[in-house]
Amino acid sequence: MLDRSHNFGGTYYNRGLFRRNVYDMGPEHNLDLLTYRYKLFDDYDWITAQNAYRVTFGSLGATNFLMENSIKSDIDVGSSGTVMVQGYHAENVRANRILFYLGYEHDLGGNHHLGLNQTLTKDKSDLDATFYYRYGNFADGMAKISFTALDWISNVVQKLDKDGWASTYKSRGIVQRNHQYSTKPKLISINLTSPQYHGFRAELLGGVQTYSKKTVTENIDTLNYVDEEWAHYLGTLVEYSNDRFTAGITYQRTFSRLDREPAEISNYQHNFVNRQVTNHWGAFGSARYKSFRIEQWLWYEFNKDRIAGTSVPDDLSPITDQNTAFNYVEKRVTLKSGIYRDPVESGFRAGLEFHAAYTLPQGEKAQNGVRNFNFRQMYPIIQERNERLTFSFGYRFSKRFYFLAGWSLDLDRDTKFGNGLPRNPTTFRKFDGGFGRFSINW
Repeated sequence: MLDRSHNFGGTYYNRGLFRRNVYDMGPEHNLDLLTYRYKLFDDYDWITAQNAYRVTFGSLGATNFLMENSIKSDIDVGSSGTVMVQGYHAENVRANRILFYLGYEHDLGGNHHLGLNQTLTKDKSDLDATFYYRYGNFADGMAKISFTALDWISNVVQKLDKDGWASTYKSRGIVQRNHQYSTKPKLISINLTSPQYHGFRAELLGGVQTYSKKTVTENIDTLNYVDEEWAHYLGTLVEYSNDRFTAGITYQRTFSRLDREPAEISNYQHNFVNRQVTNHWGAFGSARYKSFRIEQWLWYEFNKDRIAGTSVPDDLSPITDQNTAFNYVEKRVTLKSGIYRDPVESGFRAGLEFHAAYTLPQGEKAQNGVRNFNFRQMYPIIQERNERLTFSFGYRFSKRFYFLAGWSLDLDRDTKFGNGLPRNPTTFRKFDGGFGRFSINW
């Protein structure tokens, strides 16, 4: 929401906001994210740290890494002010971004805080300002409400660009898009965190991106169109923990809708609606005995991805030029099991993990017996069975500093393509990707 220009396909992409299925993703992309990324336990250390840096990277293919870097620093200014700087760099097919947040928070006393955050990125049209009020803090319980003016300077920047350079682009045959909002988007969000009570704690966060409407114009031809958008997200967590055991349940939901139609006096051909809904339930548990720890994670998802209209885009896939509407529905089960040697203070780390993702497409079967075949021809990421065994090793220098490396052994043998058709079993390779992590806070 805060960095549309660096999401896959850019600002004018015809597949909406939450891009779960992108045709550049390999069939093991989601399993790679599950293997390489930090877990919720790691996120807790990140959120509560005053200064921190962490990076994770792993193989997405023969020539590409997934890469995610995060850095943060909270600097006290006087007795009641805090300057906050956060940076985030991601390259994971779905996004290719470098985004910074610059903020200031003022302590009003009595657990009351007021703050301002501004995103910083190279796209002038994609700058967002957030104002918020917070009572309490994350560790002891808090309530936070935020208001974000999305793309607040966009109309001014886009008008300057169009007036100053449109004729130059046109004379050189370069297609240049510009847009103007008639209704600007805003983001209203809440974050509630309970204090710990007899070992229990809970979190609730949610946000609504309000209705927006913009007209997109091209300088080469009158291929102008109008985009209307809505979106929201919701997340909850309930957790119990003591010195040796932690268990919890989660629920997450995302929704986005894009309506695109030709503008008045336009040769633009497409007229469609794209709607994406994800409902995601999870459960996790972790137990520790001295330097040894076990973890179990389980997620169940129900996802819908629908595109319909009088004329849908014909560029959804590089393998077809057909205008193909679809109503894709899937159920998905994901597992992560692990046993680790992970000393609390310092020492050698090692781990053995089992990762699995089972995707169950719903709906009618095609003549070849494959469910949702047309959709899966366009998005080969849909893999019915993905399994791997992951080995890791590293060293913890202290509670605040460690590094980790690992590699995975393929278990599913990649017997099918993403479109559900059999592939040659002799393509099986034992090595299923390597990764590394580095984390420090102070």
